[in-house]
Amino acid sequence: MGDKQFVKLNPAKMGVEFLGIVTPKHQSMLVDALETVKRDMGASWKARLKAKKIFWVNIWQNPNHIEDNSDAMGISDPKIAKSLHKWCHKAARKYCGRKAIIDSYGFAVNPIGSQYQPWHIDYSTDRANVFITVTPFTEKNATQYITLPLNTPGEILEQAASNVDKIDVDALERGVDYLIVQQIVAKEMSVLYMGRGTIHRGIPNTGKGDRVVFYISVHFIKDYDKNYPYRSYSLSHPERRVESF
Repeated sequence: MGDKQFVKLNPAKMGVEFLGIVTPKHQSMLVDALETVKRDMGASWKARLKAKKIFWVNIWQNPNHIEDNSDAMGISDPKIAKSLHKWCHKAARKYCGRKAIIDSYGFAVNPIGSQYQPWHIDYSTDRANVFITVTPFTEKNATQYITLPLNTPGEILEQAASNVDKIDVDALERGVDYLIVQQIVAKEMSVLYMGRGTIHRGIPNTGKGDRVVFYISVHFIKDYDKNYPYRSYSLSHPERRVESF
């Protein structure tokens, strides 16, 4: 079936799964990477926190699948950069399967005092994410997501797929018998897999600290121009990812 098997939204693939805890060795690597990014960004890091808006810091983006690579900042420490890059590619295969194509990796931050985001799907219907909770996910700062019944009508799924940047949850509610809204709560350094096409949003951070998660973003469609029928603003403007989680 090739790319076609990944185009349609599939409720069975949506949701979040806990996959374990990162090994102590790689926990240290992620903490070192975060501290290096903070130093590299300097005042910019503090300014983004002060803006009280969820933001992404892309460390690496796949140049074969994202035309504009200017949003990737890299890491100044070559040893950390090499170790992190190697581990991310291994983790993508381990947690997402051998057909997964890694898009990017980096940190997503939910600062204290942030606001709700619109319900959305990242980029396209075939995107999935591995999240490592560098700081704990709590009821005061963590992502909410929606799961749909397996018998969700095709036209309802098509409506969601046609505008992944802003999902009309009211329309979803009218089109299904029920839907379930859940929230992720997880300990520090948990490995979480968010399945393909999961509808989710960031919530206001009312906790006592900024929430930081390391992400590995993957997709499965090889040729979007030929085989992907939908268009979204975030898909054609990858630099806008800083506002998408």
